Amino acid sequence: SISIKDGLILQSKGIMFRSRTAQTPLGYLSRQLGLAAVPTPPSAWVSKYRVAIIGGGSAGVSVASQLRRKLPKSEHGQIAVIEPRDHHLYMPYWTMVGGLGLDVSGSMQKMEKVMPTDVEWIKEKCLTFQPEQNKITLASGHEIEYDILVVAAGLQQNFNLVPGLKETMGKNSVASIYSLDFSPVVWQNIQALNSGKAIFTNPSTAVNCGGAPQKIAYLAEAAWRKRGVRNNIDIEFITATPGIFACPEYRVALEKQMAAKGISPSVKTNLVEVDGDKKIAVFEKEGGEIVTKEFDFLHVTPPMSAPDFVKNSPLANAVGFVDVDKETCQHNKYPNVFALGDCSSLPTSKTYSAVSSQAPVVVSNVQSLMEKKEATRIYDGYTACPVLLGDSQLMLAEFNGYTMEAIPTFWPLNQTKPNTFFYWLKRFVFEHVYWHAMPNGRWYGKYMFFEPWAQYKAESTTKATGPTPSEHAALKAQVAAPGTGTSQASSSSSSDSLKPELFGVATPQIPGDVSLVGNLEASVVAQLAPRYKGWLYLNPAESKHFHRKEIEAAGCQVEVAPIPTPKEGLAGAEHAAAVIAAIEKLPKPLMLQCTSGNRAGAALLLSQAKALGHNRASAALLANDLDLKFFTSCSECGPVRDWVMQQLSGPNEEATVNAVEKPGFVIEQLFDTQGSSTFSYLVGCTKSHEAVLIDPVLGMEGRDLALADELGFKVKYVLNTHCHADHI
Repeated sequence: SISIKDGLILQSKGIMFRSRTAQTPLGYLSRQLGLAAVPTPPSAWVSKYRVAIIGGGSAGVSVASQLRRKLPKSEHGQIAVIEPRDHHLYMPYWTMVGGLGLDVSGSMQKMEKVMPTDVEWIKEKCLTFQPEQNKITLASGHEIEYDILVVAAGLQQNFNLVPGLKETMGKNSVASIYSLDFSPVVWQNIQALNSGKAIFTNPSTAVNCGGAPQKIAYLAEAAWRKRGVRNNIDIEFITATPGIFACPEYRVALEKQMAAKGISPSVKTNLVEVDGDKKIAVFEKEGGEIVTKEFDFLHVTPPMSAPDFVKNSPLANAVGFVDVDKETCQHNKYPNVFALGDCSSLPTSKTYSAVSSQAPVVVSNVQSLMEKKEATRIYDGYTACPVLLGDSQLMLAEFNGYTMEAIPTFWPLNQTKPNTFFYWLKRFVFEHVYWHAMPNGRWYGKYMFFEPWAQYKAESTTKATGPTPSEHAALKAQVAAPGTGTSQASSSSSSDSLKPELFGVATPQIPGDVSLVGNLEASVVAQLAPRYKGWLYLNPAESKHFHRKEIEAAGCQVEVAPIPTPKEGLAGAEHAAAVIAAIEKLPKPLMLQCTSGNRAGAALLLSQAKALGHNRASAALLANDLDLKFFTSCSECGPVRDWVMQQLSGPNEEATVNAVEKPGFVIEQLFDTQGSSTFSYLVGCTKSHEAVLIDPVLGMEGRDLALADELGFKVKYVLNTHCHADHI
């Protein structure tokens, strides 16, 4: 027998034992002053735990530490945290390592000084999930059973997905703050660069802290300015996302910051290859155009995803994240599984601020299930991103990641303005709060040391309340298998609360059950698809923007009926017939997807006009009534508008005219509403595919060239008909 005092660690016969209540008085104030946690040896693992937590990062430790504070001490040993690493990493620190030259060691603590001391620390890697049997399998082959599972596995940086990037990372002036090893190299490169081109990239995937890819650009700009070499360096921020920031209010403010600092932004442009030896970066624009850029310094934000063992598991949705309800964080199929943080499907910015708001929700809902109650506490989408701007300035962007509304805390301060106070919080306060309070379960983000008031949703009967293995058969009966489309018990909460308009979805009043949308990322399609029963894709099936797997996984019936662009050939009666047949065949509600929602509107107008017997004149009235942008205001949509009209009869005709001769040229009139109030014209030849741009306006050349590209033309001539101050 062994007699030990609380908190003492003894060794007997080669086995380490640890008190379940190992805590010191000072340890309650700061985790760093408490005793070290010790991994539970395999010989002491029990066959089943009440709660198993995957991951010892900020999300996993927050849940474990808050849960142990809520439960009686006798149950602390029934909480298991599966975490194989020796060190805990504070990743937000890496931006300051790369942009301010801080020591990277400040981002690390030994896991034993972060892990709660009186829970079971299983120092192994999780390999697979068997949610039907309430089991996980570890890398050693050992199986662990659980009553409730919490997945908090974080994100995986995929440097290998960009050809040439992995091989050149850390050398050839290529680095990234998204790495313990390479974040110091970023600062070395910033200090070494005196002239040339600096490029900062951002991928289309979810990333840790969506603002960090531009934070490092601001910090680099300030460092170069301080050294007096800024005027010798051309800085570009190139992002694959539609804008430089998700929340519109802060996006506008940050666009002004970029303009003031002379940083040139490019959107919808993705890094696809790096040749480090030649210092060349290859990008792909949204329409497929390949652009090659030389660089003297390249900062890369790599594509990211949930870890492989998560995205290849039964817990993952179509894009690899743990498929949970956006409010309760409860799995949409397995009710005794929860997820939070970066590996979850919660459609908000992946930041520690978000985790600090999600953790109390998960803890409360886990407790509810332990008490055989329903999980009803909800997370509202809060997230925050402290954007370092250089010069000891910071913009604290707080917003709702679900609605993209700004929700500032520090009223009456204007949080869209740079602020030194916020910078000092980020630089000198946040990291200490993280290390000392978070591991004790005593930090709640914007609410600081005070647990926020709980919000609850109405009681529901769609999810089980007692998640025991014997109940899984009954639970499965309530959840439709992927592709059946017969039950929405597993996804109604997440899909019904989604706001499609945030993704550019429009649903005209007539017929009311058909929506229009343009190109979308796979992750967005996976969220939208459960709302629909039919999905018609109006571009070629081989397009990279067609995500058939995600659509069919939601139970949608899918058809493809391409509407050609002028570049691909003239659209004709056969294309119209295919579109109309597909719309008639597919079940409703129906999504029509094309390159843009405007072009998708052409298919809707065509089908409605045909079904209602409209001629061209009445179809034009219908288009105006429904405000179909391809007809009313889209200057790029002339060819598709002409195509729709050609399929309809004229005012005095009884039959549809399909054999109208298409002219050999296209004329598009464009109007600058932003400043000059002048007209420009694009005249293109449909045979040679060459065009002339007439009276182009300063600042609008991007619009004009995009239109030419959309129509399949190459601009060969630029013509001015008269002198004008705003003309090029």
